[in-house]
Amino acid sequence: MRVPYVSIIVITTGKNLVNIKRLLLSIKAQNYKDYEVIIATESNGAKLTELCISLGLNCTILETGCWNKCKTANLAIVKSKGKLIALLEDDVELEPCWLSKMIECLNTEKNAGCVYCVVINPLGSESITTRTSKRAFHYVVRAINTLKAHYCIARKGLKVFSLTVLCRREALLRAGVFDMNVEEPIQAEDYDLAIRIQKAGYKIMTCNEVKVRHYTRHTYKRALLTLKKGPKWWGKLVENDTYLFAKHWDLLGISIFTHALYNAIFTPFALILQVKRLPGIAFFTKLFLHAIKGSFTGLIRGLCLVLLTPKSNAIIRTQLLRKFSDSIGHTSTARY
Repeated sequence: MRVPYVSIIVITTGKNLVNIKRLLLSIKAQNYKDYEVIIATESNGAKLTELCISLGLNCTILETGCWNKCKTANLAIVKSKGKLIALLEDDVELEPCWLSKMIECLNTEKNAGCVYCVVINPLGSESITTRTSKRAFHYVVRAINTLKAHYCIARKGLKVFSLTVLCRREALLRAGVFDMNVEEPIQAEDYDLAIRIQKAGYKIMTCNEVKVRHYTRHTYKRALLTLKKGPKWWGKLVENDTYLFAKHWDLLGISIFTHALYNAIFTPFALILQVKRLPGIAFFTKLFLHAIKGSFTGLIRGLCLVLLTPKSNAIIRTQLLRKFSDSIGHTSTARY
């Protein structure tokens, strides 16, 4: 059986078939063809199989049935065959030269673990700093944002990525793949993985020649989900975000505490700015309290993990994932 050089993994809930179709068409149009496509989905495997067949694209559908994007992605990584692995969200669209140029960038340096590209959002920037650039409190917003761990990451020159990235398989496995100690809602899992890849001794490169279009405003989407699901859901999101940065206190230092402070105090206000309306004093009070609770819990979880877990944790996690991957989820193949 032919072993492809690249495994393209699409990580999805399986719900938005319009986005997935747009991505699959852009994959089919790639000028580099030595790849396999794995759709790692939480649901809707039958319709995704039909979609791949209708597009004339050979796909492996891995339907996990678990509502957890970290576990879903990890199972696909373990089952993939390529030496290089592309991790893609389902709401992006690739240029025809995306894969060939990303491979070229990655192979220019021997110890490069991953390569990231330029992401363009046709819907506009979600950054509150950008959106308040012409307002009086712009500099206040910028000052508050320095509390976030992202500021420390940028200052230290660390490279991070979101899920439009091409990585060496060995780099993902040595880093321990995605953290599975979190349950949905999950945020910052990609930052955590990028930091661990660099801790494992690999570089993360940026390929400025390549662009992808990203069609979802995630921050706004999470704000709407909070209004729908309630303050407790937001508290869990804050907890996971704080935890995934707090794990790296050895690298980020005091920034994990300022990040926890930002999540506890300022994220409720950021949410209100996103939706541009106050959902009610009672709702906002609960939102504020759950943000504080989530931030404190996430900080403690992250610090405890570092103090109590052996450094071989990445290897152990990958070995356990391999052991149980065959018994989780359902795999089917869509061939035209």
